[in-house]
Amino acid sequence: MDLYPFHQKINTHKEESYANCIIPMNLREHYKNYEHKSSHKEIKQVVRKNAKRVRDVVLTSWLIERMHPFDSDKREDINTCKSNGGMCDILYVDFVYTQLIRHTYVLLSFLKVNKRKNKTFNFNKIYKYKYNYKSCEQREVMEYMGNYGIHINADALGCFQFFTYYMGGKKNNKKMKTDKCENKSNFNMCIYIPTKKEIDILFIIHKLYKYFYFNLYVPITTEEENKLIFFPFDLTNNLLIKDHFGIFIPYLYVHYNSKGEINKDKNLHLNSSNLVTDNIYNFTFNDHDNIFFIPLIAYNKYGARIGSGKGYYDRALKPGDNKKNNIKISISFDIFLYDIDFLENTDIILDYVINEKGIYYFQF
Repeated sequence: MDLYPFHQKINTHKEESYANCIIPMNLREHYKNYEHKSSHKEIKQVVRKNAKRVRDVVLTSWLIERMHPFDSDKREDINTCKSNGGMCDILYVDFVYTQLIRHTYVLLSFLKVNKRKNKTFNFNKIYKYKYNYKSCEQREVMEYMGNYGIHINADALGCFQFFTYYMGGKKNNKKMKTDKCENKSNFNMCIYIPTKKEIDILFIIHKLYKYFYFNLYVPITTEEENKLIFFPFDLTNNLLIKDHFGIFIPYLYVHYNSKGEINKDKNLHLNSSNLVTDNIYNFTFNDHDNIFFIPLIAYNKYGARIGSGKGYYDRALKPGDNKKNNIKISISFDIFLYDIDFLENTDIILDYVINEKGIYYFQF
């Protein structure tokens, strides 16, 4: 395994200077007098198709490979996996997610996201990746809705298959819920509920939950206006269903819109970045700056990304005079980094990309 320079910088600088761990990409000259080319649309289609094929190989073979144990006496490597005092094998998926968690911690620290007290991040820990969605029984659904003072009848239960992103440990979850109610978060953080083919941002945020205060939102595509809005989300207490695209969405959104004509998508109040500002259920909106974690299929060294091709994020986050400070971040693997320009005039440019090799800051 390569010993990336990023890790040496962490070992050297610790908490004092995480800025030294971030790789600046000065794009000011590149985008000065930039002209969008008509061929970029076709190039994006080719790259998207190629990246999807690579993704299938990554998911079915590369990530599930077993890595060999390391001998820490011969190499100074913080990627060593220890279990019960000894060395252990890890899968490559464990390694890359451990890297993504470490790097995300560093970037959120650099961005001054409010931290929980007396919590020191362990850069030597290896995180064993697990896909944490599980189906819910009727009792669990009713208990969840009861937390919001909602009675759900048997007919409604029969209309959906319910899931939850399971964090485990009820005692731990209760403490996190209490901390959340103290409302110490200083950013509105928009993540996404991933499919099996996307970076599992929920797993990463879950592992960082005990270090930061998060005020979370997730994207939902509205049926009537076909636009992207961001609905409040509690990772420690969530109930999910699948929408018409087969993507998980919070059941609370469906419940809100099922209460007759008074609660339709158009009546949800949104800010300039399409975050829901209504104080609904147990959620309270705070007018903070926003951090968006944006899914992608591929990206390049110029801060451009390729998504599904529907342009939801590009429309929702397009620059405007009334926009708040939106920090745009994507998390991916290094293998999906392309050395080719494909930016179209409707595309947003990312501020940061995190992959298993480091953190890249696009300055433009």
